[in-house]
Amino acid sequence: MSAIEQPILTIAGIRKSQGNFRSDDGKSVDYSNTVVTVLQPFNEREIGEGAIGLKSTEYKIKGAQFFHDYEHVELPAKAQLLFKLDVSGKVPVAQLIALNFEPHKASTTTTKPVAASA
Repeated sequence: MSAIEQPILTIAGIRKSQGNFRSDDGKSVDYSNTVVTVLQPFNEREIGEGAIGLKSTEYKIKGAQFFHDYEHVELPAKAQLLFKLDVSGKVPVAQLIALNFEPHKASTTTTKPVAASA
């Protein structure tokens, strides 16, 4: 299994997106997503072209019902973006599956200092 980067970024907004539309061939298509807007650094090419600051990017979590998992969070806030590799298509795609708003607690352990004896 390949490792996928699980970055910690600033979450600027979260919204539900669900509904229905007609495709070009006339078929009815349902969609349901939780859309996450993040602030992230520009890539090296963009910086080389003069970009400064941060850019906003939208990622989708499949299922609008997952919005309720995050509606209590005060934003903007830092969170770890949890991705899985979807290999069902011709080209593997990193797919956002969840947000971890407490990544520092999940990835570290705390130890109590031991007092030196005199």
